[in-house]
Amino acid sequence: MGRCRRAWRGWRPHRSLALAWLAILLPLGSPALAGRPDPAGAALSLCVITPRITDPGGPLPAALVAVSRPTLFVVEPLSELQILEGNRLLWRQGTTAGSTRPAAGARFGALPSGTIEGPVPWPLEPIRPWQALTLRLRPLEGGATAYAVVRLIGSPAGQLARGDALLASLGRDAHRWRLAVEAAMERGDLPLASALLFAFEGPGAADLDALRLAVIRRSCQPADGPPR
Repeated sequence: MGRCRRAWRGWRPHRSLALAWLAILLPLGSPALAGRPDPAGAALSLCVITPRITDPGGPLPAALVAVSRPTLFVVEPLSELQILEGNRLLWRQGTTAGSTRPAAGARFGALPSGTIEGPVPWPLEPIRPWQALTLRLRPLEGGATAYAVVRLIGSPAGQLARGDALLASLGRDAHRWRLAVEAAMERGDLPLASALLFAFEGPGAADLDALRLAVIRRSCQPADGPPR
């Protein structure tokens, strides 16, 4: 366990580039909140970047997964991540419940040991078409049983196959990654655009990093609110 390493290095936003992308960014930057009241009754919400939530209504928000090994990325630092199928726990990562102190000798303001930050690579076998899983997210500020919950649904077989093939074809060519993200955005395929942009396998490059940062800053905020 321990803090998740970031997959992308040297995020240096280029203001002119970010502004040029603004018209395309807005659909990806819409709020994506995963929430469930904790036992004390307080509202609980987290900003889920990927997999992108496609159905915020219903008993639980749901994300239609565009690639079979999606990166898990939540803006806020987490104490725990869980993946379940039905009532069966398939995987968990995080701190022991109630362990909320920084590690001994940590710098002032450091997060507790075991905190999960940044993108997390998919830890299980690939998601199957129409497979339903449950993603449970415990924030640092939440109690031991306070989780935000998202349903993950595998896309139809053809879509998953195309998403996986595209992801595998991009290699480390940052220009090809950017073009693939832009093409998905222009088609309105926001789950795929988000999956590619924030894929753990993605390269670090100035234009991609600027786009990632701009999406994060515009995500999960009220339409008339300031950037987070």
